[in-house]
This record gives sequence, C-alpha cells and structure tokens, in this order.
Amino acid sequence: MPVRHDTVARSAREVDLVREVDVVVAGGGAAGVAAAVCAARAGASVVLLERNGFLGGTMTSTSLGGICGLYSLIDGEPVQMVHGFAEEVRDRLDRAGGIRGALPWLQTASLPYDLFIMKSVLDDLVETQRLTVLYQARLVEAGVEDGRIRHVIVRGRGGLFAIRANAFIDCTGDGELAAMAGAATEYDRASLQFPTAMFRMGGVDTTAAMKVPRDEMHRLLEQAVTDGYDLPRTAGGIYSVRDGIVHLNITKVKVDGHTPDTFDPFELSEAEREGRRQARLYLEVFRRYVPGYANAYILDTGAELGIRETRRIVGPHVLTSDDVLKERKFDDAIAANCWPIEDHGGGRSTRWVWLSPGGYNHIPYRALLPMGVCNLLVAGRCLSSTHDAQAAIRVTANCFSTGQAAGLAAVMAGSGDMASINIKSLQAALKAGGVNLAPMPETANA
Repeated sequence: MPVRHDTVARSAREVDLVREVDVVVAGGGAAGVAAAVCAARAGASVVLLERNGFLGGTMTSTSLGGICGLYSLIDGEPVQMVHGFAEEVRDRLDRAGGIRGALPWLQTASLPYDLFIMKSVLDDLVETQRLTVLYQARLVEAGVEDGRIRHVIVRGRGGLFAIRANAFIDCTGDGELAAMAGAATEYDRASLQFPTAMFRMGGVDTTAAMKVPRDEMHRLLEQAVTDGYDLPRTAGGIYSVRDGIVHLNITKVKVDGHTPDTFDPFELSEAEREGRRQARLYLEVFRRYVPGYANAYILDTGAELGIRETRRIVGPHVLTSDDVLKERKFDDAIAANCWPIEDHGGGRSTRWVWLSPGGYNHIPYRALLPMGVCNLLVAGRCLSSTHDAQAAIRVTANCFSTGQAAGLAAVMAGSGDMASINIKSLQAALKAGGVNLAPMPETANA
C-alpha cells in the first residue's frame, strides 16, 4: 500500500462478548469449511467466520469453476490422489449432479463443478452439531496476551462483537488473523502471481466449443493478438458442466503493467474494473474467432477477483520448490500434493513445472505453524512456503487437506500449544478420516 503520512485516531471501546468456544476458524473457503467441520466432528465447539453470505471462498466467490489438485494424469488417465474431506465434497457433488467427471488437460486433470451445487453441498456439510457459521462477519482485530490469541473482534452488519476461544485457525487466504496476532509473515510485492477475473458465458454451442483442441484455441487467440486484440493470456482453463454454459479462467489482471497490490484499496478497485473489462474483450474475441461462441454472452463474472497469492506465514518449515519438485516426504506429513508449480507471472503464458506422473510431495505439519503465536494454525494458500512452492500448494484440493489437518490438530491441542501435539496421533486421525499420505507406491524418501 502506498505510504501515507496522515493518520486519524481510533477510539477504543468495549465490545460485547457473544460466544466462548473451543475453536474459531476464520474464513469459510475450502480450508475453512474442512477445518471447522472436522473440528466439530471431533467434539469441539466451533465458530466459523465467513465474510460473504455463502461458503466456498475462491471456489464460489470468484467462480473458480474447477477443483485442482485431486488428480495425477497417468498414461493419459486421471488417477485420484487426494481423498479425505476432499473426497467427501467430491462425492456429495457427484450425488447432487454437480460434476461430470475429471477433465484431463496438459499433464494433469481438474474437476469442473456447478457453482450453486457447490454452495449447497457446503451448506449441507456445516449442518453439524457444535458448529456455528456466522456469515457477513469480518475480522477486525485479535486480542493477544503472552503469545496467545484470547479473542477476536469481528464486524457484522450490526456492528462489532467478540468471540473467545482456546484455539484459532486462519483460513482467510491472506493470513489476516496471523498478521493481526503478530505472527511472522512475508509479503513479497515484487513477485506476486497475477490475479484472474473468472467469468461464465451463456449461449454457447458447447458441443462445438468443447471440441476445440487446446493447441488450436491457443493458435486462434494468438491470431487475435496479431490482429490487434490486446489479450493478456492466450491459454487458460475452459470448463463446461451445463450444456450451453462455459466457465473461463483466462484473464490476467494488471494495473499499470504490474501485478496489482490487492492490499491497496485503490489498486484492488482498479483491478476489479480491469477484470470485467477483460471479460468483455474476451467475449468479443471468442465470438469472432472461436467455434461455438458466435451467439455467446457473458452470463456473470465472479463476485470478486480471483487472487492467487498475497501474504504467507513463516513457520518452522518453509516449503520450497525443491520440496515440491523433488517430491519430498516428511515425518510430520499431513497432506499429499500432486499439483505442479503453476506460476501466473508476466507475459501471456503460464509457467508450469511438472511433477512425475503419479508423483507427489508431502506438506508437513510444521508449515501450518505460524511462528510467534502458539495457539494458531494456518491452512490454505497462505501456509509457510516460498513463492514457487506456493504456486503448487495453493490449489483447492490442498486447501481441503490442510484444513482437515488443522481442524483435527486444533482439537488435539485443546488449550495447549499447537506445536506440542502428537504427530502420529494426528496422522492416525487423518487416516481414519480417509486421508492417504502415500497414494502411490514409495520410491524415495526425504
């Protein structure tokens, strides 16, 4: 955020304490839902705070369109590698008619889903004893004493209120609670991945559109660039779950030629407008150049920009690109990642660095521990990692996995320190919940 020298005073005042629980989970995306549901099922009283009026985070608010990180592509066929809570979501989507199956592309595969059915599935999952979901609830500050969070102050539509808990889990994606509590974090403004404005088109001849090969799509969009269209990307994800409708992950939002600082309210606001401008540009190009789109129109855009990277915590282990690409395994493993490094940097292309077919690395428990706050865990895209490693572990399946582990660990820790739990007991609880930390035969150790 640009330096501003003027300040105003903020009045201190008392806030009503409305609830005392075992665990507070901040953020109701994939990681937050998994953390809250798993903690409640393990016997804890839980409050889940969500800033929107629905659950899903990036999956639903930005209209992500597909779950990445569930599959490896082996001999051209998708093989599911991640199970546990992620599998429960996949199964519920399937039974509700919200998916058509895995979609292979490049050297991996993703799982397209229906946006409303995803919201409904998550609504059903949080109908769990001991779990309370508070919507339109935004974190304001954390009350910290002696390295422990004692309470959080939250803003609802009617004003401020406080919730006290023994344990806290930050699933905000931006590490909001970790930063408020004074945990070690980093925010490398110069290397952030570019965000994307997701959108859906209606009026599409999906039979024709989904037959366009990826290479041909790239050639057509490059031709549009040659013809004078200023497209920021000429390849991207295109999904269809409903006939006549496609979901596009193809924009690349820049502000003054660089990655927008989404912590700066002025740059973020400009980026949101730029994303919608790009959606209109792509509509014009697809109508003119791409088979199946002659009568297309924009059905909707995501409610907010799809932000891939902001703040990351610093934990006892910082996951690195070597950890990912050398497919390292750890004694304190709590999740298996099979997604490659997918870095949305400059230029019209995306940098992919692939794992081996069926290959995976472990995400260690230590990467969920923010240094400086003893009763806080972090799950999701802001866990402890380098820029390159984050480009692999940030995807949805890993958010489900790390959320599941954080929820169970928070219950095990009780009012104690998160770092002191028994890892073998946590791994046993994960296994009982369907998690497989060795989804393929082992060929190497870290």
